Amino acid sequence: MNASIPLYNQTRYTREDLIQDISTRVDPVDLTTVLGAFEMAGSVHEYQLRNDSTPYFWHLSRVASIVIRELEYYNGDVISAALLHDVLEDSDIITAEVIKYNFNAYISYIVEVLTKNIHLLGVQRTQEDHAYIERLRFASVDCKIVKFAERLDNYRCLEFGVKRNPFRYIEETERDYYPMAEAEDNDMLRRIVEEMDSIKHKLFT
Repeated sequence: MNASIPLYNQTRYTREDLIQDISTRVDPVDLTTVLGAFEMAGSVHEYQLRNDSTPYFWHLSRVASIVIRELEYYNGDVISAALLHDVLEDSDIITAEVIKYNFNAYISYIVEVLTKNIHLLGVQRTQEDHAYIERLRFASVDCKIVKFAERLDNYRCLEFGVKRNPFRYIEETERDYYPMAEAEDNDMLRRIVEEMDSIKHKLFT
């Protein structure tokens, strides 16, 4: 292995990468919105680490990269939501109204759909997880695109211990999320599912 090539979980999508990739594909207002989302997410998650000891924001930046570079979905609202989708869970200050005020109602909507109360335990956590899946099932396809991009990034990090039980994570993905992709019949979702299936095959065969 070439030592100069970083492991996937050690990679990040920089502000410069973002500007280079979308500056000629979105209008100036959308570019300002996306860069604002990048800055807000970076600030909220500044000191947060994942289970693999990498900065949490790197994960969010890669989710945005998947939307842009792999799906080629140059939608400023979706890119912004990809960056912001965990801020409500991880900030005691940021609210949906703050996101709506600083960005717009649709970005706030996507982030709200993708937010769950992660502090619940036991039966309440199970009920929250079920409500989350149901909410996402009836949400816009853009919500699902962000969620599937996030799951794909996590799949790529399973070998680095980002999830304590990768088998359960894959089982939950196939049980709870794959039916949404089938129901939408969306090419972007279909491509992500194919990639996740490929990763599963490499990891466990």
